[in-house]
Amino acid sequence: MDAQERSQLVLDWRDRRVALNGDRQALSVGSLPDSDLTVSRRFASRHHAHIERRKRSCVLVDHSCNGTFVQTEDERVVFVRRGEIRLWGEGWISLGEPLTEDSAIRFRIG
Repeated sequence: MDAQERSQLVLDWRDRRVALNGDRQALSVGSLPDSDLTVSRRFASRHHAHIERRKRSCVLVDHSCNGTFVQTEDERVVFVRRGEIRLWGEGWISLGEPLTEDSAIRFRIG
């Protein structure tokens, strides 16, 4: 499978943007400065979660104590703690706290 056939994931939070594209297989999200997307929020763990490419989809894997809220394109909100969820379409991710305008990370898969 070449890079053209793979899904591209884009995360936007405040003034930051990170993409999972090309040959890149995963990205990290957490409060540590060396995370691919550093999210400085009260309930965000240092190594909160990572998102990995699996075949033609992207999967969020939560590693935290506080869990992750994910709202998918159908507006359904799922809480994941030390588990995983397939991301699809467009939606929102919040680390360790319910989704708010301040906490929400926008994701898009195309």
